[in-house]
Amino acid sequence: MATNQRSAFAAEVARLARKYKGSGRAQTTTKNGYTVLFTGMWNDNVGAIDITDPDGHNVRRADGWKVGKTAEAAKSLWDELEKDKASAAKRERLAGLKSVSITSTDAIGPTFSRETSRYHLTPEQLAQLLAQAEQMAAANAAVTAAE
Repeated sequence: MATNQRSAFAAEVARLARKYKGSGRAQTTTKNGYTVLFTGMWNDNVGAIDITDPDGHNVRRADGWKVGKTAEAAKSLWDELEKDKASAAKRERLAGLKSVSITSTDAIGPTFSRETSRYHLTPEQLAQLLAQAEQMAAANAAVTAAE
């Protein structure tokens, strides 16, 4: 489904580039609500394209290309928009969570090993984890003192 949307988007942006070819600067909106701004539209060249999706995510490409290559440029910009949306969704999902690195150590046997992992915890989970760590530290201290 996303590939079909990507291809349809690229085809529509390419059609718009051909429509406004040679206009210098043109701004329009796609059928799906994306705002497309072309600049540097001289002869058969596009200088830059700026695309804003309906949610406000924005990408820009300004390295110049021929109008006939606009579909390829639009596909790469679609991919960038998708990456931006995924990153924004991840940031939203992690909002309010605490990032914690936990190192586990295996000191049993001939080889000492250590492994660190990163977790994202709610404040409640972090409080539980700290309480368990304190209990384990107290238990280890008691065992060490008894030896």
